[in-house]
Amino acid sequence: MSQVRDRFQEHPGLRMSTVIVGLFIMSVGINGFLRPAHLLSGGIAGLGTAINFLTGINVGIITLFLNIPIFILGFIYLKRDFCIISLINMFIFSFMLGITQDIGSYVHLGNDIFIHTIYGGFLNGLGLGIVFRAKASTGGTDILCTIIKIKSNIEIKNSNFAFNVGVVLVGMTLFGLKLGLYTLIGFYISSLALGFIKDAMNYQKSLIIISDKPEEIAQDIMRNLVRGVTLLQAEGAYTKKEKKIIYTIVSSSEIPKIKDISFKHDPKAFITINDITEVKGRGFKAKDI
Repeated sequence: MSQVRDRFQEHPGLRMSTVIVGLFIMSVGINGFLRPAHLLSGGIAGLGTAINFLTGINVGIITLFLNIPIFILGFIYLKRDFCIISLINMFIFSFMLGITQDIGSYVHLGNDIFIHTIYGGFLNGLGLGIVFRAKASTGGTDILCTIIKIKSNIEIKNSNFAFNVGVVLVGMTLFGLKLGLYTLIGFYISSLALGFIKDAMNYQKSLIIISDKPEEIAQDIMRNLVRGVTLLQAEGAYTKKEKKIIYTIVSSSEIPKIKDISFKHDPKAFITINDITEVKGRGFKAKDI
């Protein structure tokens, strides 16, 4: 079976550059669109923004100090490499939030809060997804969500959204029900963008193929796609004939090739395709976060 190359591990500079791009996009989304409309971003950055509205203290400095206890938990439960790179990212993110704090003055979208919500939520989720894609985080609730993912296998986008409900309550308290609800919409858009970018090009599918020529199809899949195949013994409920069922897991981009191989050997082959949430093993990219 094939080994998956990890370009970020091979090229640390590429990983850091990707993270910086993601952090910059997040900072623009927060300070360029959410803050001018009195909307909050997710997690610690959102709480930092709320405190900034109340005290006037630079949002980057607030974010930096709020992250300290969370990183203590991170070093206890998570991989050291992940925590170290996340700690560096936290400092970079705090710095970017600080220097882009007034970027909203260059954005002219009028008083349409909904447009601010869409742009801000999308950019925030896009940037965070890029950071996660590089197997890193921005600290804050990202650390907490990653711990939950490892301990309870709850998807990051779901726990991230749950944490942000608390931020919504803060937003409602500070700015009223209307802006709080817009903040919730922004979180939802952000979670969609986060999930799409984080798992882009890394979707897996499980296939069950029922055919009268299972050996030929299995050999062709292993030879041409370099994927593992399992043959399961089965019996037709009506015919009572014994059959071998082909079971395999492939990336979504390989589905057309699987179909071509199957129907080439057996035009009457029966194929079912199902989504897979996570796959760990040789030949697949592990979803560490």
